[in-house]
Amino acid sequence: PSPSLITALSITTTILSLAHSQTVSSNANAEQQQLPTYLTLDQLNLVLDSETDTDFGNFSSQELSDSSTWNEAIRYEWSKGLAAENISLLPQKYPYLICHTGANMSGWQRRVAITAAITNVATSAATTTEEGEVYLHTLYNEDDYLCLYGQLMASVAISLTDDVFVVQPVMASLKMIEGSVEGMKEEHANALGDATAEGYFPRVDMGLCPGVALMEDKVEEEGGEEGVESYFEYLQQVDRDPSSNAAIGDEGENLDGVEDITEAITELLLSENLNNNSAVLPLSQQFYMTSQAYIDYLDNSTNYDDDDNEDQSKRAKMWGDAMDNYQTSCDETYKTRLTWKIYRSTQPERSASQMQVVYNNTGETDIDASCALVLLLAISANPDVCSLDVRREVEPSNRIASFMVESEIQNEYPFRARGIDGTGETVAVSDTGVDSDNCYFYDPEKPQPVGFTFDASARKIDQYVPFVDTRDYLYGHGTHVAGTIAGKRWDGEGAADGIAPGATLAVADIGNENGDLRPPNDKTLLSTGRPNAQIHSASWGSKFNFYTSRARNFDQYMFENDEFLIIIAAGNSGSEDGAYDIPNSVGDPATAKNVIAVGAHNSWGHSSAAGNLGPSHVADFSSRGPTADGRMKPDIVAVGKSVLSAGGDPNVVGECDPSRIPRANERGGGLLSIQGTSMATPVVSGTAALVRQYFRDGYYPSGKKNSNDPYPNPSGALIKAVLLNGAQRLKGVDNGAHGVTDSTPYDNAQGFGRLSLQDSVYLVGETNVQLKVWDRERVIDQDTNTYNVTIDKSNGCQAEGLSVTLVWVEEGSSPGCMNCVLNDLDLSVSFRGQIYLPNGRKSPDRTNIVERVVINGVEGGETATISVTAHNLVWQSQKYALVATGCFGGVANTLQGESVFDSDNSQKRRQIIIISVCVIIGVLLLGCVTFSCIRRRKMRSRAGNNIDFNDDEVDERA
Repeated sequence: PSPSLITALSITTTILSLAHSQTVSSNANAEQQQLPTYLTLDQLNLVLDSETDTDFGNFSSQELSDSSTWNEAIRYEWSKGLAAENISLLPQKYPYLICHTGANMSGWQRRVAITAAITNVATSAATTTEEGEVYLHTLYNEDDYLCLYGQLMASVAISLTDDVFVVQPVMASLKMIEGSVEGMKEEHANALGDATAEGYFPRVDMGLCPGVALMEDKVEEEGGEEGVESYFEYLQQVDRDPSSNAAIGDEGENLDGVEDITEAITELLLSENLNNNSAVLPLSQQFYMTSQAYIDYLDNSTNYDDDDNEDQSKRAKMWGDAMDNYQTSCDETYKTRLTWKIYRSTQPERSASQMQVVYNNTGETDIDASCALVLLLAISANPDVCSLDVRREVEPSNRIASFMVESEIQNEYPFRARGIDGTGETVAVSDTGVDSDNCYFYDPEKPQPVGFTFDASARKIDQYVPFVDTRDYLYGHGTHVAGTIAGKRWDGEGAADGIAPGATLAVADIGNENGDLRPPNDKTLLSTGRPNAQIHSASWGSKFNFYTSRARNFDQYMFENDEFLIIIAAGNSGSEDGAYDIPNSVGDPATAKNVIAVGAHNSWGHSSAAGNLGPSHVADFSSRGPTADGRMKPDIVAVGKSVLSAGGDPNVVGECDPSRIPRANERGGGLLSIQGTSMATPVVSGTAALVRQYFRDGYYPSGKKNSNDPYPNPSGALIKAVLLNGAQRLKGVDNGAHGVTDSTPYDNAQGFGRLSLQDSVYLVGETNVQLKVWDRERVIDQDTNTYNVTIDKSNGCQAEGLSVTLVWVEEGSSPGCMNCVLNDLDLSVSFRGQIYLPNGRKSPDRTNIVERVVINGVEGGETATISVTAHNLVWQSQKYALVATGCFGGVANTLQGESVFDSDNSQKRRQIIIISVCVIIGVLLLGCVTFSCIRRRKMRSRAGNNIDFNDDEVDERA
């Protein structure tokens, strides 16, 4: 629809007269213009998962339908932007969403066209000139259209009237990702009502519009590069209030240069500026659903009954009630209890600066929820803010594990035997802390490794950053997780040595004594151990299935540090409250694109609890995908039910292996066995350290250590590709008494499958496959790169298949995105005249940034052609990693023994047991029935004898 601009400007006159007693002077020049085409609600829901649909839905009458209200709201937003150019008291630029629908174009070509159109319009004498560079970030990219967003003058945006353009004002509802309102209510209530939630305050993440509050602005203000400090340099110098409950590292950067944003938001929050006329456009008039224009619209609708406003949107009522119920006591709260933080972008073309506000409600018990909701409105009303979401509180989501990863054969450790044990690698781990005097971490030279300084000479813990405190709780989560990654007894071999016992740890202690997690800001957290740590293991997350600001920040960090890899627990919500196979249960930040999200499968032997099926089955609790935007999760699964590892006791020094090693879900001495995707995640993290060492020490490509073949800095995308390329199929999901659910690769229970080093890299005579890799390759938009691989079994290799995996890492997307992949690459393999497509699909994958092709039954001498095509990029090129495994001239695997996965007949044994139990029960029931029948016959016989004896008496009674 393209409503008349006069209609929009008449609304402008109404709302601005309330605030400034002024009218818009640009009516005469704009009367003949029309608004550009904009998105319908249905179209918008395909692009972004926001609060818009909820705000503009739920009308009962036809005339007050969501579409008609939406049209009025769009006009209202245009009016604000146009008026702003004529009233100096209001901001000059507003955020807009600009989509290009031109046919037969890539995202990059559409981006160039949008930029050129804006430049042409901005330099035209007929419009207001844009000042400074215009930064536009990608919200949505697919074959039919590209959507970018950024700040523009309204007179520029409104002039983008070509048929290929769709221009959408980014109003308050559109900035809030879906669930923000309910999230604020829940987090506000939790913080007030949870007596154990000390130090936890509701917080809102804000994505500033592209180009706002850049790092380069700060450098210029401070007079040069020397003014920019690293995060940890800053943290060590910061003066913290000892009474503050905030975690160390949660302070953010200096707010210089953005005070206008925080002051403008705070000013809108004050009760005197909610509804009345002041120098500030009142908050009630900033938001269409609470504006006078909306009231007039309802009054002019014949189906609307002012006495019984059932026709009004339910959300409009909620926002209106929040305004009406806003307590004057909130003024003091917002003047003194809001802490603002800024995290500036260093790459304005691809990353926006982030802000966060923390609402400290310590000592408050009766603050109305209206205060919290109005905070959301005030933030979203600021034109420098382009997105917001409420940050959800997160929760924490062995030797057997080691051989299951390395060889799959009991007590075989071929990688460790070759010296591949993680030596030279540092893995960062964020969790509840580590009991550093447990024998698996103890360092007699440095018994208390706490501090920001990285100490490469430490035996096990190179860095211990006390974001919350300096210890773990009794048999705490963090100690167990850290032990699984890299635990190693200081005095010899242990019963629970970690996956990478030669690696060291950089610990981010983000948990308190109750096990509650209080992570600092994302960039500070991920800076733990850097630049030494190239892997970050996070066995925690929320239950929120959407792509959030936190997920975006994790993606962005990996994009800006391409050697880095983040590994995150998928969550434990796959079964809850009697429900099983719960979809969309993976929670953020595992919903991020670039990370590895880890699910859990069952264990083996005495580490497996009675009644469980074997290791070839996904654990029932393991969270399921997909993400809200449809991406496959988890990426991989590893043993997580149950895992034996270090167990912390802060009241004992030197706790270690007890005389009796704990079995499944037991604890004793310095050991603990527990289950969860939290336990599977460090298994993958430790394995990633082994793979990094494999490349660094020159094992690739020969399968033997070669000082001439070191690859010192493999990309995070390559490590991810190696792990996912070798992942193997699991049989199903073990739902206990509820049976087994079928599961296949590329579904949302096992992703690419279970972790398997045997099928991921080449060790001469001790793994199943050989390996070929291409790292940090680059493909140009619309181009194709090709690679040929020839199957060679001449030296005895017996692998039956060819597996090829493509992984790319891209910038973070906008929170709430509904098509979060911005750059679409295509993997295909041509073999025997047939084209094989990835991820078990019959058409290209347009949803995921990992693509794998597996071809079985390949023969020696055959050649496959691998193609990587830049189908649709938002930039001119994209980097990627490519991995292939199969028989490429290596020798056969000579390890003796049967894989615990191949020999897993637990499902059959369970069936036999069930049948046996049923037979026994049946026999017992048959016996009981037989006994009962015999007994009855005897009783009848006795009764019959009595009747015969009393024949006359019976006859008389008859």
